[in-house]
Formats: sequence, C-alpha cells, structure tokens
Amino acid sequence: MELNECINFQLNNVHNAVFSYFKTMLAPYDVTPIQYALLKCLWTEDMQPPTQIAQTLQLDTSTVSGHLDRLEKKGLIERVYNAQDRRSIHVHLLESGAALQRPIEDTILKANQEITTGIIPEDLAVFKKQLKIIESNAKAGKAV
Repeated sequence: MELNECINFQLNNVHNAVFSYFKTMLAPYDVTPIQYALLKCLWTEDMQPPTQIAQTLQLDTSTVSGHLDRLEKKGLIERVYNAQDRRSIHVHLLESGAALQRPIEDTILKANQEITTGIIPEDLAVFKKQLKIIESNAKAGKAV
C-alpha cells in the first residue's frame, strides 16, 4: 500500500490541516483549539472536576491539567478547592472566560462552515458517521 493511501496517514494530514486552521482562527482570542474545547465544556456546565472534563474530551487528566494551568494564567478560569477535602477540585469559569463564549463560538461556526465548503449536508453527515465507525473500529482493535 502506498503511504498516501493509508488511512492513518490521510487522517493525520487532515487533522494537522484542520488543527492549524482552527489555531489561526482562534489566535485573536489567545486560545488554542484544545483550550477552546476546555472552555466549551465549562460554557456547557460550570464547576466541573478536571477528571470530568478529561473524560468528556477523551484526554488524559494530566494533559487537561496543563491546559487548565494556562487558562488560569490567562485569567479565564479558576480552580476551586473543597474546604473539607483539598483533593476535591472543580473548575470555575470566570467572567472573562464567559465573555469569550459568543465570539469564539461564532468563530468556530464560521470555521466549520469554511472547511466543509463544497460538501453537501447529506454527504457531511455520512462522513461524520464513517469517522465514528473508524474510531470505534480502532478502539476495538479491529482492522479498518
């Protein structure tokens, strides 16, 4: 099989291109794509423990922790510790983080529309369904 025919190679190239595009689109807000995903979790439900955010995003807790550090340094979130159990942490969205919701979500919507230009909605739905099948097969250890 030629390298450019390998699904891993194709998906990696697409991932890199899409990630780079979203990174550029989010740059005016000083937020990376992963930081957007973390903020999106908090816009949906504030005061989540980092483990819940990690589970939602299918990331390691240590990866989420590092990104939360950066969002905290930017003044967008804060960690709230339980007074009775300092090991119990919840992530709270600050007003500055909440204020980014509308402009960032508008940007994400526009970016999604731009990168799917030329794909009819029915084909896009089928494509997303096929991606889920590939993901499921890979997680199950099946040959794709």
